[in-house]
Amino acid sequence: MYAEIHVRGTLSNERTQAHKKYLSKGALHMADKFLMRCGLLVCGVLLAATVPAYTEPTAPTGQVGQSLAISGKVTVAPSLAGKGSATDTLFVFAREMSGPPMPVAIVRATKKDLPFTFRLDDSNSMMPSRKLSDVGTVVIVARLSKSGQAMPQSGDLEGMSQPVKPGVDGITIVIDRERP
Repeated sequence: MYAEIHVRGTLSNERTQAHKKYLSKGALHMADKFLMRCGLLVCGVLLAATVPAYTEPTAPTGQVGQSLAISGKVTVAPSLAGKGSATDTLFVFAREMSGPPMPVAIVRATKKDLPFTFRLDDSNSMMPSRKLSDVGTVVIVARLSKSGQAMPQSGDLEGMSQPVKPGVDGITIVIDRERP
């Protein structure tokens, strides 16, 4: 079309008007698309600014630990009181009844702390993925270890509770047997 202008001189007035109208429609159409995109972008930014950031849901503090704790006292049977030394390690732990033998929650003390008042809850869990509040029935084991190791060995003194569910208070565990 531009070549036609240069060769012939000028286009007719009618064709020039049509050409201007065409160009103005195209420019307006492009401007409308640009403004639409800018408007959508601004809306997206405003929406993102007003929505709170995602956070992991958390349990109410204190409630889980209090309501699903197991607490009680560990004592030694009179017949075993003279065995071991005051520095023997006392392990008190919860072991799931129908699960792996690894403790769910554990606390550590020494023989000189006996009688020992214990509290097991999610804060004593050995693994974050396996908490006391997530398991069903457990037994509480109290073990006096001469070696200081949590794995049972010959000569360790032990006592065990009856099966209990998390949330029980006032359990008494008597260390009343020696491991062969």
